[in-house]
Amino acid sequence: MSNCVATGDNFWNYPTVQGDVLYLALEDNNKRLQNRLNKLSVSDEVYNPMDIHFVTKAQKLGYGLSEQIREFLRDYPFTKLIVIDTLQHIRNYNGFTGSYSGDYHDMDALREIISGYNLSMVLITHNHKSCESDPVNKVYGSAGLTGAADGIFVLEKNKRTGDKARLTIANRDTEGFQFELEFNRLSCRWLFVGEVGNDVDEEDRLYELLHLLLDKDPAWTGTSTELCSELSSLDSSYHISPVYLSKILKARQDYLLSQHNIVCIFTRTKNARLIELLRDTIVVDVKTSDIRLPILVG
Repeated sequence: MSNCVATGDNFWNYPTVQGDVLYLALEDNNKRLQNRLNKLSVSDEVYNPMDIHFVTKAQKLGYGLSEQIREFLRDYPFTKLIVIDTLQHIRNYNGFTGSYSGDYHDMDALREIISGYNLSMVLITHNHKSCESDPVNKVYGSAGLTGAADGIFVLEKNKRTGDKARLTIANRDTEGFQFELEFNRLSCRWLFVGEVGNDVDEEDRLYELLHLLLDKDPAWTGTSTELCSELSSLDSSYHISPVYLSKILKARQDYLLSQHNIVCIFTRTKNARLIELLRDTIVVDVKTSDIRLPILVG
């Protein structure tokens, strides 16, 4: 990705905006970086290493990192991408790291560093080993880390020693994606194989699963995370982030009611934000001919 931004080449099938790249390779050394770049440059028609600026050591967040990055941006005002690999190396372990408030605080601090600049910052971290059905929940850290980010990319290998993987993308302001990838060891590149589930519309599948859920429980209530888990239990191949799921449901409330007879209500308690789903049905009492509507408590 950094190489494509530096050269202005497409990243898979997606165009990039050319500019300088600052890459904080905090788990690497010069020899390892050079070996990787030599593999990458073999297949590049154009490669200008001066467009990517590598750093193998940096200060901690709150202890000089902000000043280092801003000094770089003053010297290279056309920077379009900053990569920090890995996030753990620049955190100061102030006792709150790993907690929701600590993770959110650090993400806000990083966002503040690049505030006012037309660029993106990519933070590399690890997945934890779990049986979570939603890939976003596998990101190492609390919900404060993923909740504060504008977008999450989760790369999962099919096998630890294999070359095939799935990339799940959950963005705050755009639709989500899932890509099938394959790693080419000779060129040191992740190759784009195709999108996951192109044969079935993602939203149509969501509506099908909501109907199945309400067949089991005509009045379901829970958080967006719990709803994601319920949907994944109905279809293990279906993955969607809680944030993106909430956005779809909020945007499609009228459509769900008019086309699927599903009432969707968002409520908030002291501890959580809840989603209420129920059938929009009219119950007729044959004996009294009274029409009774479901009562919605919000």
